[in-house]
Amino acid sequence: MGIYFFTAAISSWLIWLEERIDSKNKNLKRFIIFLAILVPSLVAGMRSNQMGTDVRTYVEPLQYFANSNDNFNSYINYNGTLYNGQLFSRFEKGYVTLIYLCSRLDKGLFLTFFISEFIIVSMTIFGLIKFNKKVHLSVCLGFFIFLAFFYNLSFNLVRQCMAMFILLYAFNFLIRKEWIKYLIAVVIAMLFHISAIFAGLLILLIYYFLYSSEGKTKLKIGDLTIQNEELKIFCIVLVGVIVLFLPSLIKSIFSSSIFSAYLNYIPDSINLSMLQITIKLPFLLIILLEWNNMKDNPLRYFYLSIAIIDILLSQFSGQSSSASASHYGARISWYTFVFYIYSIPSALMADKNKNKRILLTIFLVLFLIAYWYIFTVVLNYNETFPYIFARNLLN
Repeated sequence: MGIYFFTAAISSWLIWLEERIDSKNKNLKRFIIFLAILVPSLVAGMRSNQMGTDVRTYVEPLQYFANSNDNFNSYINYNGTLYNGQLFSRFEKGYVTLIYLCSRLDKGLFLTFFISEFIIVSMTIFGLIKFNKKVHLSVCLGFFIFLAFFYNLSFNLVRQCMAMFILLYAFNFLIRKEWIKYLIAVVIAMLFHISAIFAGLLILLIYYFLYSSEGKTKLKIGDLTIQNEELKIFCIVLVGVIVLFLPSLIKSIFSSSIFSAYLNYIPDSINLSMLQITIKLPFLLIILLEWNNMKDNPLRYFYLSIAIIDILLSQFSGQSSSASASHYGARISWYTFVFYIYSIPSALMADKNKNKRILLTIFLVLFLIAYWYIFTVVLNYNETFPYIFARNLLN
């Protein structure tokens, strides 16, 4: 457990330090950022192949296959199975290409692990830094949320985590209305995990729907004035609730569309997961507590929408009438979950009451540590505890 605490402490401290260095010292800031990315990437790279469920499912088999193939064309177009029976063609071209390139330099798993994590951590930190230029937040706190919730997850769901954090970085293109760049980023993310197409379009639709005509008063009931954005949030939540509680209606609507092939992922019924609600509720509460303080931040409507949609989507990860729906819904919910890395530090930074901000930050940090300990150490989700060094690195 010590190596995880060391990694979190060192990399968080480096980001904290970078935020406090004068912007004129650009080279020093870049060097510190590089170190903050390097530390968790090296720890990920030096781990044993026994860490992370998906490592033995596809990372290691793909690495072995890449090692034994010297012709990239025959490798990328292979239609057979890997040694463990997995169909090679089911893996995205971007990820298998990355493994092939790594295999040219390293026949072991170190470089594959290292480069994958380097991409994930880079997208997180550079995404936070870029977001901070538009909406003020604590980069250090955002990165700590990543470490608590997603660092160990990235040892397991390698492909999806790469896609998730490419999309998280790409959100910066959306808030700058760089639509083409965003769509290109979605395509790149799809090259690592196909589920990125659904998450990317979902984020795009929610954002565009909220801000296509922002700031107009739409409805007035007595002394109560309901803003356009508030009505839109209501519509988004309503659609989410319909999807959750009336899945048969959604199936009938999309049965003849291009999405008909994915209708089997929508279950006939859902059993609410109180565990998922408990995990997500603190984030929603922080956004609500800081709602008035964020009145100058137009993204507060996006924060609230995503937090509510995240809770709704997370219900697919509970017990459902369809195993495939539960699996797929759980994967999609990670794409919304990841946005707390932006929204929560942004919400807290808007609070002018220093004591309240400190208390909420302490509460959040303790909650994050408790979550990490329970799910990583006690329950050993993702099979990343205890940390085991790769044997070839010890010899």
